[in-house]
Amino acid sequence: MPSTPPSGNAGHHRGKPRGPAEQAIEDLLAQVRQWQFNNPGLLRASVSFPEMDPLVWLETNPLASRSYWQDRAGTIRLAGIGTAWQYTADSPDDHPTLLRRAQALAKHPGVHLLCAFSFDGQAGAGEWQGFPASLALLPALELQGTSAGQQLSANLYAESASELQHRQDELIALLEGLRPTTEAEHRPSRVIERDEDLDFAECSSRIRAILHDIEQGHVHKAVLARQVALRLDRPLAAFNALRRWSAITDGSYCFAIEHAGRIFMGCSPERLFFRSGRSVQTESLAGTVRRGETEAEDAALEASLREDSKLVREHAWVTRYIRGELEPWAIRIDAPEHASVLKLDRIQHRRLPIQATLRPGVGDHQLLDALHPTPAVCGFPRRRAQDLIRRQEGFHRGWYSGVIGLLSGDASELAVAIRSALVAGDQAWCYSGVGIVRGSEPEAEWQELEAKIESFLSAVQG
Repeated sequence: MPSTPPSGNAGHHRGKPRGPAEQAIEDLLAQVRQWQFNNPGLLRASVSFPEMDPLVWLETNPLASRSYWQDRAGTIRLAGIGTAWQYTADSPDDHPTLLRRAQALAKHPGVHLLCAFSFDGQAGAGEWQGFPASLALLPALELQGTSAGQQLSANLYAESASELQHRQDELIALLEGLRPTTEAEHRPSRVIERDEDLDFAECSSRIRAILHDIEQGHVHKAVLARQVALRLDRPLAAFNALRRWSAITDGSYCFAIEHAGRIFMGCSPERLFFRSGRSVQTESLAGTVRRGETEAEDAALEASLREDSKLVREHAWVTRYIRGELEPWAIRIDAPEHASVLKLDRIQHRRLPIQATLRPGVGDHQLLDALHPTPAVCGFPRRRAQDLIRRQEGFHRGWYSGVIGLLSGDASELAVAIRSALVAGDQAWCYSGVGIVRGSEPEAEWQELEAKIESFLSAVQG
C-alpha cells in the first residue's frame, strides 16, 4: 500500500535520525492507518525488521500481554505483544471448536497462533486463578524470526466497522509506544524465601502410597509433581530470565504466555506431536538420570539409563501406551528399534521418536485427546493415574504439565509444558515431577525433583 505521513502521536520518532527499526515501525504504521472495513475477518501487514533478540524486545516493551514461542530446533521464533484474536474454553469438550477456529485463522498466509491447554482440562484456581482450561491467541504485534530473516507484523481481527476503528486505535497506540532495542539489561534476582509444598518426608510418604497402588495392580505408573513457591528480592524480569534459561537448555522448546497478570514460561524438552497434513511425529520420553560431573561419570550414568531394568521397563510401557493411543487414528506407525538418549543441562532421558500417517479426516483434536496427558506427566493407565494424582498432590497444576504450542496453516507443533514456572512480579512458582514405577526409591526421586528445577533457579539468579 502507498505510505501516509505519520500522525502527530508518533512524536517519539521525530527530531532525531531514524534507525532501521524506527523506520520499519513507521512503514508499518502507515499501512495500519489505511485499513478500512470491507468484510469481517483478519487484516495483516508486515515489514522487514532488523535482527534483534525477540526476548529482549519483549522485556523492553511491556505494553500489553506478551507471548513467545521457539521450537526446539530454533527454526522459528515468535514474539507477540497484545491480542488481535483470542478464544478460551473451560472444558475439554470445547477443544475441537477451539482448534477448528484457530486453524481456520491460521490458514491466512504467514499467520501463527499460540495455544495452551491445562493438565486436567479444568480452569485455574489458586495462583492459576483467571487462567482458562485452554486458550488460543493471535498477537496484535508479532516479531517473527526464521532462517529467512526477521519481520514485524500487525494483526487486526474485526467483525464490524466500529470494532475495526476501536482495534485500529489500540494497534496504532501499541506501534507508537514500541521501543526498538538491541541491548539486554542484566537484572538477575535473588531468592529470599522458598516455600515447598512437600518436604522429603512427605514426598517419601506419597511415593510409598503410590507404590502400594502399583503393587495392588491399580496402575503401572503415576507421576508425582511438586511445587516450589519463591519470593524474590525484586520483580523478576521474566523474559530476560527466559533468555538465560533457554541458553542453558539447548534443544528445548522455549515458551511464554502472559495472562491474568502472570507469565507462564518454560523450556520443555518434550514434544507432544508435530503434525503436517496427515504426517505426525511424536515421541516416547521416559526414564531419567542426572548428568555427571565428569565425562566418565556422565557416560556411566548414560549406560545405566540404557541398561537399568527399571528405566528400560518404564520406557517400554510408555512407548507401548503411545502406540496404542495412536493406532485408532493412524494407518501406519513406525519407530526405531532402540531408544536414544536426550542430554539436557542437569538430567538425561531415554527418548524414542515415533512417526505415524493419520487416517483421512483425523485432526489435532483427536491427537490431543489421544496423547494428552502423556505417561511422562501423568502415568498409565491414564484415568487411574489421574485419580491417584488428585489424591496425592496438594496443589493445582494449572498449565504446568499441560500443552503449549503453535498452529500454522495445515501444521501444528505442540509441546508438553514441563520444566516450567509461573511468574507474578517478585513471586514465582516452579514445578517438577517424577514418574513412580515399581522399584522407585524415594531418595533418588527426590534428587530428580531437585535437579529439574535447578535450571530455572540458575536463570532467575543469573
